[in-house]
Amino acid sequence: MMKRDNKVTKGFSRRDFVKTTAVGVGATALAGFGATEVKAQLIPVSWDKVADVVVVGTGCGLAGAIEAKVAGSDVLIIEAADHVGGLYIAAGGSCTMGGNNVAQQRDGIVDDDETWFQDEMWSNEYRGQPEIMRTLVARGADTVKWLQDLGFVWAPVGNGVLRPPVRRGLSLARSSNYPGGSGSPNSGIAWTHVMKKRVDELGIPILLNHTMTRIYRQPDGPVVGIEAQTPQGTINIKARKGVLLATGGWTDNYRMCQAWDPRIVGTDSYSGDGAIPVAEPGTYARTMGDGLLFAQEIGAGLSDMSFVSYIYFFFGSKSYWGWGPEPYNWETNANYASGKGLPLSGTGMQRVILVKNDGSRYINEAERARTIPAGRGAYSENPELPWTAAYLSLPEPRNVWAITDADGATALNWTLDMFTQVDPKVGRLLDPTCLAVADTIEELASKIGVPATGLAATISKYNGFVDAGKDADFGKTLPMFKLTTPAFFAAKMSLIRHTQRNGLRVNTKSQVLEQSDQFDGKKAVSIDAEKTIPHLYAAGEVANSLGYRRVHNSLGHYVTVARIAGEQLAKETPVA
Repeated sequence: MMKRDNKVTKGFSRRDFVKTTAVGVGATALAGFGATEVKAQLIPVSWDKVADVVVVGTGCGLAGAIEAKVAGSDVLIIEAADHVGGLYIAAGGSCTMGGNNVAQQRDGIVDDDETWFQDEMWSNEYRGQPEIMRTLVARGADTVKWLQDLGFVWAPVGNGVLRPPVRRGLSLARSSNYPGGSGSPNSGIAWTHVMKKRVDELGIPILLNHTMTRIYRQPDGPVVGIEAQTPQGTINIKARKGVLLATGGWTDNYRMCQAWDPRIVGTDSYSGDGAIPVAEPGTYARTMGDGLLFAQEIGAGLSDMSFVSYIYFFFGSKSYWGWGPEPYNWETNANYASGKGLPLSGTGMQRVILVKNDGSRYINEAERARTIPAGRGAYSENPELPWTAAYLSLPEPRNVWAITDADGATALNWTLDMFTQVDPKVGRLLDPTCLAVADTIEELASKIGVPATGLAATISKYNGFVDAGKDADFGKTLPMFKLTTPAFFAAKMSLIRHTQRNGLRVNTKSQVLEQSDQFDGKKAVSIDAEKTIPHLYAAGEVANSLGYRRVHNSLGHYVTVARIAGEQLAKETPVA
């Protein structure tokens, strides 16, 4: 997010400044309980660029742009990064889409909207807006066909037709993705390829390295445009019909994360949604909550964002994903680095111990391999479950390391080169500050910053548990393995925030809801009956379309809400 200085933005007249300021101050002073506060805005008297619809973000925003353009509107897209796709390309690529769609029909799976709706509500723990979920379900099958018509190839759907084998806890097989090929891997990059091709065919311009820094709204009226920072300076872009925010989440914004959940911000904590900068600052995407913050400035309301994101733990790395050593080319997928740290699966935890900053264990390491009902996420990524909760309860600074010996490293496929020839920009994105190897326990303790006596005592005690066949401290299940054979390896445990949830409150048309409407809160009404901010729409992670904590496989739903937004924007009456 860009900071703004205090000078009057280019294009403002002194008369407009006095007029809008007077209106804003007067309305604020008169606003009582139940009144709507008029937002003071300095609206430019001239614009650098003009379009009917302005889309901010090239993830699911591409879908919204396509629909608005097909419906006859002039569309302009801006993107803060130096590449199309924003952070959409970092997604795993899977989606959950049902409704007896064309891919299900191809694979012999019979589905219906009501079953899908009930599964979606179960998946989000009944905290999603039923009206929005019904809308997503009603439009889901159409989105699957829409993407297929654009050239998207659907992989075989799910891995069965009945619970429990199906991923995500759905009663029918609905999970699918792009199987790869034609330069596109099985990831969000494939989605970007398909939609970007259609955007190009329609002649929709995309302005890269353009970061939104303000949303312009007439006092208590419609949104009329945005301000954007570009390599050449600040510009103002008029949106005659409105603005679609597809700006992503906010896991890169440490202050916002700290405000909602202080446990997930610390010296060990990193965002899994931002990319590693490899060139000049500003040439990569960041999820800084820009859309959320700027929409709040003009009166938008927020949902409950206390579930900031899912919590992943990587060993030996600080990065979820990133670019390779050369500039990334999304057209060919060259130099895309997927990350994920050292291989250490749930069963691999049998070969290691986890020690905290005093050198002692704090948990049954095998707890990570425990399962929960499909559709509730993974056991080791939900903050309230024991594996994650135990880590989050440790005092700061958290300094947790996975320790094993040479035999354990061999079993885990950890090689000496992984620890001594580290390049954080390629492969697993290993970080030298998160790795250590030594011939003695004392030397290893020194390298990882824990007391040597404490670590030696912990390993000796654990080896005794292995001999006894019982973990008397934490009840770790067998098999367990002694740590005795040099060299000794250590990989630091990093907390990674990823897969954003919640955001701006929206209705079934993807319109952003006015926060002040909640003053009139004596009774609940349909979200479609609540007051909206005219001409402002939101889709993707910036909007609360999926509920408090729906599981993964979100790309299809985000495309659906963005399509709805584009269709609705095209119907708006243009502002003068």
